[in-house]
Amino acid sequence: MNLYTIERLIKLIVVYLDNCCYSRLTDEDTQLNMIAEAAKIQTIIDNRFFSGYMIIGSRAVTAEIGNNRDVAKREESYRVYWDTVAGEVSISEEVVTRAAELELKGLGAMDSFHLAAAEAAVADYLLTTDIDFINKCSKPNFTFVKVINPLNFLKGGLP
Repeated sequence: MNLYTIERLIKLIVVYLDNCCYSRLTDEDTQLNMIAEAAKIQTIIDNRFFSGYMIIGSRAVTAEIGNNRDVAKREESYRVYWDTVAGEVSISEEVVTRAAELELKGLGAMDSFHLAAAEAAVADYLLTTDIDFINKCSKPNFTFVKVINPLNFLKGGLP
């Protein structure tokens, strides 16, 4: 086994969860897809330490969490966020510039910041429940980060 193989075996998969994921955990919806997403997100969070991935965040996530008018849900989302993330990507000048570029390519303002932060962290995945966000990021050469629904994360094992 060469050094590259060993490094690849021990490389952590870097995962960025956007606000939709944290909010999904406090949703009181009865739609089966939303229930399944919440269960998968919770499983991802619960298994992060022994499954070879780490979860990172950014001030873009906490800013969006702060916009939740329901105090109890907002506080629960903050609690889960701070208990979950291994670290935060700073919103640097480079992140702001990249977010502006992404917005010009058709992403919404907050989605642009989430993706720019995930790119700055060299994340492997950005998980979101926002189908429009996923579809826009699936264009060829749009980003190196895999933007997917949590239900599709690690389907069938590690990539």
